[in-house]
Amino acid sequence: MSNLTYDDPFNIVIAGVGGQGNVLSSRLIADAAKTKGYFVAIGETYGAAQRGGSVMSHIRISKHDVGPLIPKHSTHLLLGFEPIEALRVGSLYMNPESIAIVNMHPVHPIEVLTGQLEYPPIQDVENRLRSLCSRLFTLDAVNLAQQAGDPLVMNTVMVGALAGANLTPVKENMLEKEISKIRRLKEVNLNAFNLGVEAIKKNL
Repeated sequence: MSNLTYDDPFNIVIAGVGGQGNVLSSRLIADAAKTKGYFVAIGETYGAAQRGGSVMSHIRISKHDVGPLIPKHSTHLLLGFEPIEALRVGSLYMNPESIAIVNMHPVHPIEVLTGQLEYPPIQDVENRLRSLCSRLFTLDAVNLAQQAGDPLVMNTVMVGALAGANLTPVKENMLEKEISKIRRLKEVNLNAFNLGVEAIKKNL
């Protein structure tokens, strides 16, 4: 698989909500790419709430200097930490050739918890996501994080899924090395990463 070629720049969007670890994940991916000599630009946008609001990260991996923001409908891969956020962002940034890897474990916003709004059926969300891209990989990254030892390492599971899919210039061994540098919950994070790798490889 080492002879694969990729569009330059290769564009990755991470979509989630505050508190899910978007920013750390984008840094891990960027740092892994930099170790192989790639130039990486990161752009991030935040919703109104620090925890629970929308968070989106743009990661652009290139052999040349590039701007941090991905043009609309130009992402190669969407990494979705939350289903509705993946759908919202995917409708803006994916195209029929894009690939999506999405954690289908929902995070209910306060409006849903208080009964003001209803969260749509998860199967409807999945069907709409499939209609936006060439291929959709789904997993319950929260459940896998719990198996690893802490539900808060869901983002590490998703980075593992990204690595295991082998669809980007950033390879599994490069990302695992960056995960191993995390001091807090190091073994839990490595377990979570490996569970993500295994989960996605079952669907390839």
